[in-house]
Amino acid sequence: MITWLNKLVDVIENTLVSGLILVATLVAIAQVIARYVFNNSLYWSEEVVLYAFITMSFLTMGMGVRYASHISVEAIYAFVPEKMVRPLQIGAACLGLIFAGVVLWYGSKLVINTSRMGQLSPALRIPVGYIYMVIPFSAGLMITRYLLVLQELVFGRAYTPPSVDIKTS
Repeated sequence: MITWLNKLVDVIENTLVSGLILVATLVAIAQVIARYVFNNSLYWSEEVVLYAFITMSFLTMGMGVRYASHISVEAIYAFVPEKMVRPLQIGAACLGLIFAGVVLWYGSKLVINTSRMGQLSPALRIPVGYIYMVIPFSAGLMITRYLLVLQELVFGRAYTPPSVDIKTS
């Protein structure tokens, strides 16, 4: 169940982040063309690019868990007995799960409270509550990732993040 869900989260995160990069790039290019070619600025472009980058930042939190790229203190494993390494890894994953749960809880409260107030974004005039929805959504994706890590650790397997093949030439 968790493995299937993990693949689905991969597709969701990759699609959304790639789409947001494309949108931010195209809007920034359109703004430059509008400003310097047509001498007329797009008043909403800065807000779209800003929200795209903020949304990408939140969406990639789950990717950080998946690829084990969040900040961690792995040096401690060298100073503890071998039998303590797995319990420490499980404890670290549980703390991450608690953190993601807190972000989900308070992010949801923020969305509800902001939606009740009816606050609108300055340029786009869309409800800010819609923009804040990325916080609990990304926390839910992060929880899914931590559950995958915990599943591996609890069943006695070491969690090995997928390798990323980045070609530089």
